[in-house]
Amino acid sequence: MEYCKRIWPQIFPSQAALTSATLPSQVGRVVIITGSTAGIGLALTRIYYDAGATVYMAARNETKAHAAIQAITTTSTSQAPGVIKFLAIDLSDLRTIQPFVTVFLSQESRLDVLHNNAGVACVPLSQRTAQGLEPHMGINCVAPYLLASLLSDILVCTAAAADTVPNSVRVIWSSSLLVDTSAPSEGVPPEELENPSEDAIRNYTISKTGNWFLADRFAKRFTSASVGASDSLASAKRVVSITANPATVRTGIYDNAPQIAIWLTMPFFATVEDGAHTLLWAGCSEDITVGDGGRYVIPFGQWHPNPRADLLEAMAGGYAQQFEAWAEKVTQEFR
Repeated sequence: MEYCKRIWPQIFPSQAALTSATLPSQVGRVVIITGSTAGIGLALTRIYYDAGATVYMAARNETKAHAAIQAITTTSTSQAPGVIKFLAIDLSDLRTIQPFVTVFLSQESRLDVLHNNAGVACVPLSQRTAQGLEPHMGINCVAPYLLASLLSDILVCTAAAADTVPNSVRVIWSSSLLVDTSAPSEGVPPEELENPSEDAIRNYTISKTGNWFLADRFAKRFTSASVGASDSLASAKRVVSITANPATVRTGIYDNAPQIAIWLTMPFFATVEDGAHTLLWAGCSEDITVGDGGRYVIPFGQWHPNPRADLLEAMAGGYAQQFEAWAEKVTQEFR
């Protein structure tokens, strides 16, 4: 019964709580979206652009990014569109993260939302990252960890700014239904960080659980950060860090998945727009506060009703802290 309570609302979600039609103006807000040239990230970029935000497409392929920008800007019917900018980053190579941040900081004085949306799935262990990391762990967790770490100062400053709406500055980490169905009880087994499994699906699941752990750890970081606000506003003038399972969407991330698995799950796939609405709620809902830091969003914009108790215990019992310490160690030389 508990299992059904966790899974059912993610397979058969309620109606989207926030959509492009109901999103308030995002004029003046700056957003970074990784993995934004296709799938959910591309749909999310379009929504933010139409609402007036300045959106940074953080991606590897410049040609693909500029084609996407052209398609969005020439077909938009928005009366007050924003701006879309491409900025190169390769999450499979940690050497590209600091240059990305340096260029971004030279162009912007604020950052309202960081969507750590990019990811890979079902990639064999042989396709390690440039630094030799297991591909799911390296691309889905370690690179976003470094990116969020290097952007923490501007996020904190934006949250504290006088013209920033309280509770509106956020970091969103991408999770998956597999966290509920398949994650090991430790969430991120420490021994598998250095000696990963050959099982690509297990590695993907661990990486998505790791993103929840990192969302929780960053929430704790931001809670203790100095924001320079008055006592009455201090708690709200901080950065919100949460994780979100956008939905099970048929995107390029599953290109390496077994076709039988795709065929069996096809009836339950949501659209990329549906997935984008989940992340939109996580990034923009006025119902989310700093006190929600570390919580888990499910499709299409609601809180997880029944997170796994063993994973909550793993986070509280030190596994999340161990994972954060490991991520800090492997990214230290790239700062």
